[in-house]
This record gives sequence, structure tokens and C-alpha cells, in this order.
Amino acid sequence: MVSESVFVAFAGLRRVASGPLRDVLPVLKQRFERDSSELVLVFDVETGKQVDFDLRGSLAEVLERTLPAPRGPGRPRLGVTSREISLLPRQWQWLEQQPSGISAALRRLVEHASKTQPGSERAKNQRGALSQILSALAGNLPGYEEACRALFAGEDQRFALAIASWPEDIRLYALQHASEASRVAAEPAPDAGSLMLRDLYQQVWSFGDYAAVERLVAPQYTIHSDPGDPWEGRTLDRAGYTERVRYSRAAFPDLVFHLEQTISAADRIAVRWSADGTHEGPLRDLPATGRRLRFAGQTMYELKHGQVAGHWQVVDRLGFLEQLGPRSPMR
Repeated sequence: MVSESVFVAFAGLRRVASGPLRDVLPVLKQRFERDSSELVLVFDVETGKQVDFDLRGSLAEVLERTLPAPRGPGRPRLGVTSREISLLPRQWQWLEQQPSGISAALRRLVEHASKTQPGSERAKNQRGALSQILSALAGNLPGYEEACRALFAGEDQRFALAIASWPEDIRLYALQHASEASRVAAEPAPDAGSLMLRDLYQQVWSFGDYAAVERLVAPQYTIHSDPGDPWEGRTLDRAGYTERVRYSRAAFPDLVFHLEQTISAADRIAVRWSADGTHEGPLRDLPATGRRLRFAGQTMYELKHGQVAGHWQVVDRLGFLEQLGPRSPMR
């Protein structure tokens, strides 16, 4: 699932709201109704950019005007022109085939690319975003320039000392995000095997890019153990592996996987994952329910010659069935 943008709002020196827009906008609207002259600064936490919203009208009108509308039938609007995105015809064709729409597919691709950046690069981006927010909120406060130098040097103690006299809400926000950036910077760079698994989950299972199977999956793929999976115990060629993915994605056309944790050791990689999707097609003897499901599992993968060659897997199938409710014939 693509992460929802998070915003933070400050009224003067006080933080008055934070979270996704659906949570922040009602607070902004309430304050606007109380005092339309109050200056409230709102920032996109990820980018550090300041944003403004039209708060006139009812709350329902504000939400409708600001939040993205649910996608209906037909080709979604990209929000850009063809001059701004240059892709090959086969790439446009692949995007148009994505059941969740072109915009959602592009957002997932960007999300995946951002999460596979080295920790140092992601930390640099986080510090840059925090610096933009502090420039607007604390540019005139004592110790601001020293704080910026300490922030980009990754010196958390020096940073904390420089902002010790700042108003509490700004100081706590700055400490939280500076600490998070340092944590990200310390993350080890993902190894080649982990990156390959991320591609398998994102490109093949989440995006339905079946052409990537040849690059990522070995010619012979063995499902050593996967209780409840109809392919358990079988060795599949790449066409068989692709059939297995198509089967799952036919039942959940908007299926998206999230890698929670990966641990590598020699020719094995352990993965803790979760997934969500809408049950829109039959799955074995389970008719489509139209319900949104979230489920999880743990998988140990076997690597051979730089490709994924098999797995041992445990999935929370009971939790999966419970979400289908009393209509499930297997309950």
C-alpha cells in the first residue's frame, strides 16, 4: 500500500494538527470558522513544503474540494501532461493494464524507488524536509543556524543543545524528526538478495509485471512448504510461476504487498510481509465478496545463481478467512 501523505499544522508556536489530510482538514476548518484571520502554517512532512487550502464553505465541501476523488471507470487523470512524462509505448501499455489505474501504479513505483534508496540518501531527504519546515517556524529563534549545521552533520546531541530554548511544540517536533533521520542513516544498505526480493514482491506480485519473472525467478522454482497453497510441493517453471501469480491477482486485482522485514543469510532470505487487496474474483471455492482484506505471512526464500528458486511459507490463513465473514463457505 502506498503510504498516505502526512501533514503537520502549526498555529504560531503550537502544533495544532498532524496526520493525513482527512484528519488535518477538519481541525483547520474548525479554527478557520473560529478566527479566519488566524495564521496557520501547514507543511507536507515528507517534502517540507508549505501548503495552503481553501477552507471556505462547509467541511464537506472542503473535503470534496481537497481530497482526491475515488477512481471511477475510465482512464484516470494523471495530473500531468504527456510532455511531462516520457515513456515508451510498451511502458504506457503496461501502465494502462494496471487494475488500480495509471496514477496509482506510478505512485507505487515512486514509493518503491524511494524505499530502496540507501539509508544515507533517505536521511538526507528527511533532514532537508525538516530544515524547510524549521526555516519557516524557527528561522528567527536563537540557535537556528547552529541547529541547521548540527542537523545536516547528523549530530543529534549538538542539535538538541542548539534548540533547547525553543518553544516546546517546535522543539519536540524537530527532535523527533532529526532522530528519525539519524536512525534511517544508520540502516545498513540492502544486499542484492533483499533488493531482488523487493523487486519480486513489487514488480511481479504488486504490479503484475510478468516480464520481470524471467529476470528474478529461477528456471525451476520449488514450493517446498506452503500449507493451504494448491501449488505446495510442486516445482514450477517460469510459466507455472507466472500462472500462480495471475491466479492470485485475478482474485485480488489491486493486490499490493508490503515487505515489513528481510533477513539475509548466505543463500536464504527470510521475509516478513503483509498484503492487502479487494476480493473481486473467485479464489478456489471462495466466491468473490468485494471485501477489502489485509493478511500477512512469513517466507523463507531459496536463492540460486542470483535468482529466487523456491520457498517455505506460513500465511495467516485463519485471519484471511475470518475477514471474509459468515459468507465464507469454509467457515
